[in-house]
Amino acid sequence: MSEPPAWQEQFPVTRDWVYLDIANKAPLPLPVKRAWLRFLDDIHQRPGDKECWKERAEALRARIAGLIGAGASEIAFVKNTSEGLNAIAQSYPWQTGDNMVVHAREHPNNLYGWINLRRRGVEVRVVESAGPTIDSDDILAAVGPSTRMVAVSAVSYRTGQRFDLSRLGDRCRRHGALLVVDAVQAVGTVPFDVDDPPVDALACGPQKGLLCTHGLGFIWCREAVIPRLMPPFAARSSLVDMATDGEVPGFHADARRFEHGNINYGGVHALDAAVGFVAEVGLPYIEDRVRSLTGHLMDLIDRKGLKCITPRADGERAGIVTIIMDDAPQRRDALLGKRFVVSAVDDGLRIAPHFYNTERELEALVDAL
Repeated sequence: MSEPPAWQEQFPVTRDWVYLDIANKAPLPLPVKRAWLRFLDDIHQRPGDKECWKERAEALRARIAGLIGAGASEIAFVKNTSEGLNAIAQSYPWQTGDNMVVHAREHPNNLYGWINLRRRGVEVRVVESAGPTIDSDDILAAVGPSTRMVAVSAVSYRTGQRFDLSRLGDRCRRHGALLVVDAVQAVGTVPFDVDDPPVDALACGPQKGLLCTHGLGFIWCREAVIPRLMPPFAARSSLVDMATDGEVPGFHADARRFEHGNINYGGVHALDAAVGFVAEVGLPYIEDRVRSLTGHLMDLIDRKGLKCITPRADGERAGIVTIIMDDAPQRRDALLGKRFVVSAVDDGLRIAPHFYNTERELEALVDAL
């Protein structure tokens, strides 16, 4: 198997560590670090041009839109995935008798924000599945005429399962429901197009596949859906104009209605560099490389007789491979002592390689187990 090109040079952490934890947070590549430092220099040594920062934010808005096949007017900046999902949940005009559907094994940040809707009288249908992965049929069975939203992750944080969004989207459209996606484990790791399959809204943080730091994420919301969503908060940045008569003026007609207050301009500089770096590497290359690495890892796991709960088929997995282990936290800590960085999630050891990793690193990890 081929080794990756010189990309590891862009990730200094790889000099001393075998970093296999991108599902938790990304190691920072050099271009992103440099962008952060340029911003800090700007506000430390010079006055700092806020108008210039705003222009950069608008350029980034367009760049993110291009990354997922969207329009710039459909992108809003938020702090993280959680804030984005909650903004969508709380902006919908829920009525008595409405329900929404979410799976019990979603990441807590794509679960509790929806459960919180019960305080508004919404029936929140929390679905269970029997096996280790989430069965889409169980979600589909819970969708009915009164369903207004279905929330799902594009890629499971626990097993790396990649969901068939086409089936879920078809059922949602049949009932007039919105399909809302937590895309944080997908964007930057696998190509993601909001029209193929079509979804209605998504939220994403930058600290995983987008190779950036915490603090600046984004919402995408389909243009036709935006007018139906009335944010529960208002600020100068979310409104069309400044009020002069003590009344709140109208919200922006586009996704900027979800933005309130100054955004993280340092994060704008960093994320702009990160998206540019991902584009330079190339998403098709990243996807192929990650698919090859995870496939090799699963073969190694099989040879060791370990139990892997990540789906085998190429189209059903992304960049996460999880091994069931009762002592996962202890195994994680022991591996950390050997300079391997992985995660413990529930009863599993979660291994998440990215394009800068090598087959030899994976072989060394499995030997260390």
